[in-house]
Amino acid sequence: MKIDVTDLEDSKKEVTVEIPEDVVTRKINTAYRLVGSVAKLKGFRPGKVPRDLLKTYFWNKIESEVIKDLVPEYFEKAVAEKKLQLIGQPEFAGEFHVQEHAPLSFKVIVTTWPRVELPPYRGIEIEREKVEVTEEDIQAALKDLQEQHARYQAITDRPIREGDLVIIDYEILDQEGQTLIYKKKDALIIPGAQPFLPEFSQKLIGLTKGEEREYEVDFPPDYPNNRWAGKKFSFKLVVKEIKEKVLPEIDDDFAKDWEFDSLTSLKEQVAEKIKKMREGEAKTKMADSLLHKLLAQTSITPPQALIEEETDELVYDLELQLLAQGQVLDQAKENLAKVREHLRETAVRNVKVAIILQEIALREGIEVTPAEIDHQIQLLARQYNKSPEEMSKKLSKAKIERNIQERKTIDFLLEQAQLR
Repeated sequence: MKIDVTDLEDSKKEVTVEIPEDVVTRKINTAYRLVGSVAKLKGFRPGKVPRDLLKTYFWNKIESEVIKDLVPEYFEKAVAEKKLQLIGQPEFAGEFHVQEHAPLSFKVIVTTWPRVELPPYRGIEIEREKVEVTEEDIQAALKDLQEQHARYQAITDRPIREGDLVIIDYEILDQEGQTLIYKKKDALIIPGAQPFLPEFSQKLIGLTKGEEREYEVDFPPDYPNNRWAGKKFSFKLVVKEIKEKVLPEIDDDFAKDWEFDSLTSLKEQVAEKIKKMREGEAKTKMADSLLHKLLAQTSITPPQALIEEETDELVYDLELQLLAQGQVLDQAKENLAKVREHLRETAVRNVKVAIILQEIALREGIEVTPAEIDHQIQLLARQYNKSPEEMSKKLSKAKIERNIQERKTIDFLLEQAQLR
């Protein structure tokens, strides 16, 4: 196999591959047998059509079989032999023509990861991020656990306070109080802690069980229901039940509820979790500082294919964030164009960082093993409650490999850094 690689603009390369004549001949003979076994030609039984007639009537099919079998295989071999790091999909240039007793040549335009000149990246000076866990931190975490085990106890001897759990029936009527707009029974509301119409929930404070009230409430202009946004309605309600929050004591029994022998062992575990979390945050800050210095000293012109690919990823992430908030990204062309332009600066930075890390990984021989890829797939499968097989089908192994390689490269740089 002959391979010729020509550099083009914007990190593109033209790869010319010539498949040897003997390989092409064997594949042509195989294609003749395959096509001949099913070819139908008047006067001949399947499998008995002479080769010259097969060539006359079925050459396009034979040629297609040869191309289908050989071109992808030898393109992959060429990429591996030349160690090309591809971006996006290859673009096959020109038409394919198979000839008997001749090699088969084809050209492919590919976009590759650019090679860059790097500044010295070993021993970069960065500020050491301190990791501390105080008693106040531990107490705050225990308070969160305490809130998770809170229970609500029904009361009748006092009016509603902020933080109580209140059960009400209510109706929403038009401003004149004549037409019923909406009705709800056994609604659960926590005055002062719910995003649902704060003005309305605050009016519950001071009411008692069984009390009825009617209020006028202004719905905010940005209320999700356009039918109600910016309008005034009348609320009629009756308080059915009041429950106050009861917090458990933080003691050894409390620790046992969380499957610890004692409060001391629970606090030790809480302190360890806080420490690990802050170590992760500190590592992220130091990595950002290190990469910022490398970016400032490296001249990179990222290929457009990578920038567009990264922008697509950022737009997708934004869509997921909006969906989690009950919103949908406006898909109008003008709006999408503005969103992409807004995200472009971040995309360019991300791509530059990826190129730097890729170059360092190549120079330092930082590779990813199949076991590391499988382990990451298993972690993601547990995170999304899927089987590893399902996750493997949905995810790009190449992307997973690149993410792992980037993390390992950042770890390498941090190990080599000089911490002040």
